[in-house]
Amino acid sequence: METLTIEINNPKARRLIDDLVDLGLISVKEEKLSWNERWEELSKTLPDIDSITEEDIFEEIKAVREGRESN
Repeated sequence: METLTIEINNPKARRLIDDLVDLGLISVKEEKLSWNERWEELSKTLPDIDSITEEDIFEEIKAVREGRESN
């Protein structure tokens, strides 16, 4: 048996996979990432900035909230 990780880019591909499952040729197992694995993936996409302060974060939150209230 061989295990592959496949990213589906088109809904038609998912239908083909589902058909293969129905024929009993393959099985599909959903992979659930742990919180730590998800955090590691997310942190790779964040900018590498050390100069941000807690006050900067609160100001950004305030600006976002004010933007929502004005809409």
